[in-house]
Amino acid sequence: MAQHGEGVILVRGAAGGDVNPDFFYLTGLAEPRAALLLAAEGMRIGLGRSNPGPDYQRGRTVHELLFLPAADPLAASWGEDSAATVESVDAAAAGVDAVLDAGRLDSELGRALESAGILHYVRGAFPTLAGEDDEDVRFIRRVRDRYFGVRLCDATPSVHELRRLKDGGELVAIERSIALTGQVIDHLLATVKAGMQEHEVEGEITRIYRAAGAGHAFSPIVACGLNAVLPHYKANSDPVEAGRLLLVDTGAALGGYRSDITRTFPVDGRFDARQREIYDIVLSAQREAIEHCRPGSTIGDIHASAYEVIDDAGFGESFIHGTSHHLGLETHDVGDIHAPLAPGAVITVEPGIYLPDEKIGVRIEDDVLVTEGDPRILSEAIPVEADEIERRMA
Repeated sequence: MAQHGEGVILVRGAAGGDVNPDFFYLTGLAEPRAALLLAAEGMRIGLGRSNPGPDYQRGRTVHELLFLPAADPLAASWGEDSAATVESVDAAAAGVDAVLDAGRLDSELGRALESAGILHYVRGAFPTLAGEDDEDVRFIRRVRDRYFGVRLCDATPSVHELRRLKDGGELVAIERSIALTGQVIDHLLATVKAGMQEHEVEGEITRIYRAAGAGHAFSPIVACGLNAVLPHYKANSDPVEAGRLLLVDTGAALGGYRSDITRTFPVDGRFDARQREIYDIVLSAQREAIEHCRPGSTIGDIHASAYEVIDDAGFGESFIHGTSHHLGLETHDVGDIHAPLAPGAVITVEPGIYLPDEKIGVRIEDDVLVTEGDPRILSEAIPVEADEIERRMA
C-alpha cells in the first residue's frame, strides 16, 4: 500500500485453477474464490440501505477488504466446503478492516474505482502472448469495458519483490519443510537397497510427507544409474541396481512453504573410486558456490563459481544446468535472478556432473540463506559428506 498509494490494489485468490501464491502470501488463506482489496487513501463501504441510520450516506471508510465465499451447506455435506468463509473468518483476526461476501466484490470494486481512478492489479499467473486468455486477462478486460477512465497498473512485481526476502516466520516455515525432507533422506540412507524399484523409493518419500501432514513441493526424482544423468527424470519406474548411484531430488510442501534437496548415494553403501571422484568434485563445486551466497552476489556469480571448479576438473561440458534458484512459497520462487542478493534471500545451490557413457549422474543440492555475514546452510543437518553417507548407510 505504501508503494501504490493512489487508487486501489486488487489481489484475487485464483491462479489457473489453483491458489494465487501472492494472495496466500498477503493473507495466509488458501481460497481461490477469495480476493483482497486495498486502498491506502481509504474507500467507503456500507452506504445506503445496507447501513441505515446517521451514516446512511457517509458509510464507513476502510483500507483493507477481504472477500470470502459464503458457506455452502450442500458442499459442506459432501466435505467440499471452504474452511475460510465470510461467516468463519473474523476481520480482526485476519488483519483487515472488514470481511465481505465474495459476491460483493464487483460492486465494492466498482464503487472504489469511481473515485480512485487507478487499479493496481496483482496477477495470478505470468503473462504470455501464447495460448488462450487466462483469468487475469478476462477480468481486466471486464474492468476496461465498464470503467473507461480507469488507469490499470501491474502491481505483481511489487509483491514479488516483497516475497524475495523472507522474514522470520517464513524462515521458520522453510526450515520445518527442510527438516521433514531431512527425515526422508535419513530414512532412505537406512533402507534403500538393490532390488527395490525407483517407485518404491518414491512411495517411501510420499509416506513420510503425508504422515507429517505435508505434500510434495514438486514431483520427486528418484533416478538410478543412467537415469540420473537426466536432470528432469520423472518416470521413477526402473530397478535400483547394485553398483550404481541413486540420485534423489525431493522437497516437502508444509504450511505453504517448500524445501528442495538433492542427495546422491551408492546403492551398495560404498562409493567406488570413480563415483567418489565425481562426487567429491561436485561437493567441492557446491562448497565454492555457497561461499558466494553473500549480499551483492548474483545467482549468475554463484553459478560461475561452481562451473569454474567443475570445468577445472575437466567436466565443464557435463554440467548442463544452472546452479541456483529462489525458494519459498514456490519451489522456483519469484525474485529477479539478475538482481544482487540481499540478506533474507533463500536460494538453492545444486551443481552436478552427468556422464551418460559411465551411467553416472551426481547432483548435490542444499538450501541456503543469505545473511549479513556468512551464508547459512539451512539444510546442513542432512548428510552430504561421502564418508558420512557411507557411515549412515552402514
